[in-house]
Amino acid sequence: MKLPYMQTAVRKSSKQIISFYGVNYSQNTREGEFLESYGLSSMKFPCLSQREGRKIAGSYQHPTGLYARGKLCVVDGTDFIYGDEVVGQVSEGEKHIATINTKIVIFPDKVFYDTDTKEFGNLSASCSGFSGDVVFTSNTITVPAQSYIDSAQTEEGKMISIPAGMSFTVYTGVTVNKANGQMTFSGETEKTPGNLIKGDIIQQGCDVETEYMVIQNTVESEDGSYQIDYILHEISLHQYPSLEELFSAGDGVELSGCTSFPDNNGSHIIRSVDGQKLTFDKDIFSQTGTEKGTVLIERKIPDLSCICECDNRIWGAEGTTIYASALGDPKNFFVYDGLSTDSYAVAVGTDGDFTGCISYSSTVLFWKENCLHKVLGSYPAQYEIYTYTIPGIQKGSEKSASVINETLFYKGRNGVYAYAGGTPELISECFGTKQFENAVAGSDGSRYYISMQGDDGQWNLYVYDPMRGIWLREDNTHAADFAQLDGILYYLDADNGKVVMTGQDYSEEGKIQWSATLCQMDEIVHGRKGYSKLYLRADMEAGAWIKVEISADNAPFYQIYAGHNERAKTIQIPILPTRCDNFRIRLSGQGICIIKSLVREFSIGSEV
Repeated sequence: MKLPYMQTAVRKSSKQIISFYGVNYSQNTREGEFLESYGLSSMKFPCLSQREGRKIAGSYQHPTGLYARGKLCVVDGTDFIYGDEVVGQVSEGEKHIATINTKIVIFPDKVFYDTDTKEFGNLSASCSGFSGDVVFTSNTITVPAQSYIDSAQTEEGKMISIPAGMSFTVYTGVTVNKANGQMTFSGETEKTPGNLIKGDIIQQGCDVETEYMVIQNTVESEDGSYQIDYILHEISLHQYPSLEELFSAGDGVELSGCTSFPDNNGSHIIRSVDGQKLTFDKDIFSQTGTEKGTVLIERKIPDLSCICECDNRIWGAEGTTIYASALGDPKNFFVYDGLSTDSYAVAVGTDGDFTGCISYSSTVLFWKENCLHKVLGSYPAQYEIYTYTIPGIQKGSEKSASVINETLFYKGRNGVYAYAGGTPELISECFGTKQFENAVAGSDGSRYYISMQGDDGQWNLYVYDPMRGIWLREDNTHAADFAQLDGILYYLDADNGKVVMTGQDYSEEGKIQWSATLCQMDEIVHGRKGYSKLYLRADMEAGAWIKVEISADNAPFYQIYAGHNERAKTIQIPILPTRCDNFRIRLSGQGICIIKSLVREFSIGSEV
C-alpha cells in the first residue's frame, strides 16, 4: 500500500530590531532596557553612545557652593570667589544664592555682591545709639558722629584680702561729659568694706581718669578680711558709623530699646538721610528729647532657608512665613507703605518645613514634602496664595529643582517628578524599589542631571532625557552643586573639590570606560519555544575596544567577543546564545563605540 509522504513543517523565523532605552531597576522591563549602565548617553538616540567628555574648570580647597552669573561663583571655605577673584568673605557651609539686578545675594549670610560696582556688603544694617546719644524730634533721629560712652565689662572683677578697717571713698552717682569724656561723681562718702552695698561706686586700683567700679557684693572671710566683687566701667571715645553709609531713603527700620520714650519703638520708613540725621514721616514720634536707653536702629533681613528671584524681587521662606523683598531692593523685606513696590509677607498654616522655592513662569512655587504653595499676582495687594496637596520636594533635596522647557523637575520622597502646572508626574518608576535622597540637580538646557545618594550610601549621577523619557546612569559622581554658564553645565565634585565642565571633548579625560547590561530576554515567543541569533552593529573610533558577554538562565557571564582596532571602522558581532529559557547581554568597552543596532533573529519551534 502506498503511503503519503509526511510533510515537514517549515520552521517560521522572524526578525526584531531592538531599540535601546534607559535603565530599569523594576520588574516590569522590556527588551532594550538596561539592568545597569555606566558612562552612556542618549545624545545619539536611537543609537547607544558614550557620555560627552569633561574638563576641569578649577580646583578648590573646601568648596561648598557653585553659582553662575556672568562668571562662575564658588564658595571656597570662607572665600566668595567671582570668576578668579576673591571678592568677599562668608561663613563656611552650604549656601543659597540668587540674583536680582546686578546683585548676587547669599544666604544664610545675608550678604551681597554687586557685579557692576564691585561692592560686597551686608543686606542688613544696624546702629546702636548709646545712652544720651540719640535725640528725637517729632520726625527725626540724630546720632552724633562720635561720643564718649560708659561701657561695663561683662565679667565681675574681685578684690581679695581687703582689711576690715580699710577706708574707701564711695560715690552714689557718676555722669560722663559726652564731648570730652570727663567724669563727675556725686554723693561722696567714706566707707569700710563691711559697709559697702551693691551699687556703690569706688575707684580703687583703676585709672581714675577713665575707669570706675560698681560694687556687686562683699563677703567677709574667716580671717576677718573681705572679698569685694565689682563690675569695671570704662569711659572711651566711640566712633559712630555714618548713617548715610548704612541707610537710604525708603529703608524700613525697626527701632527698639527706647526706655525714656517707649512709644517711639516700632517699625518706621526712612524718608531721607542727611549726615547723622534720619528723617521720617511728619509727627511720627510722639515723645521727643534725649533718650536715656540704648537705641537700636535696624534694617532687618529674615533668616530665609530657601530663596529665589521672581519679577525683580527676592523671595524666600522662614519658618511658616513666605517673604518677598521690596521691588528691586534685596535689602528691604519690611517696607509696608501701601505701594506696589512694597515688601510682602504671609504666614501659611500647613505642617512641616519649607523644602525649596523656585520661580516658575510668572509664579513662585514654595514646596514642602507633601504640598505646594503657589504665589500668583503682580504686586503685594494682588498676591494670592494657592495651596495644593501634592508630592513636594524631599527634605534634603532642596537643590534638586530645575526647569527645562517650562517643565519643573525635582526629587520628591518617592522619586523624581515632572511638574507642568498641574499634578506632578512621577518619571522614575524605572528605579523600582531603589530609594534615593540628598539630591542635587542641574540642567544643560535639554537634559536633567541629578546626583543623589542611594539607600546603600553610594552616590550616583543620573541623566534624564525628557524628549525621549530615558534615564541613564553616568557614574558615581557626588555633585555638591550645579550651575549653567553660557550653555555649559558645571558641577562641583564633592569628593575632590574640583569644578567640572560637562559636554566637552575627550582631550583632557582620554578614552572613557563604559558598560551596559541589557535586561533579560526570553526565548518564549507567543507561547512557543524560540531560538535566537543576535547581530550587533557598532562604529568604533581608532583606539577603542569593545567586549561582549552573555549569561544564560542566570548563569555567570562569559565572554563571547572582544575587539580592539587601531583605525576607525564599523563592526558586526554575531551573538549566539545557547539553548535556554532566557539570557542577558553585557556590553563594555573604552573609547567611542556607537552601538548602532541590535537585531534579533529567532525561529519558533514547538509549543512549550
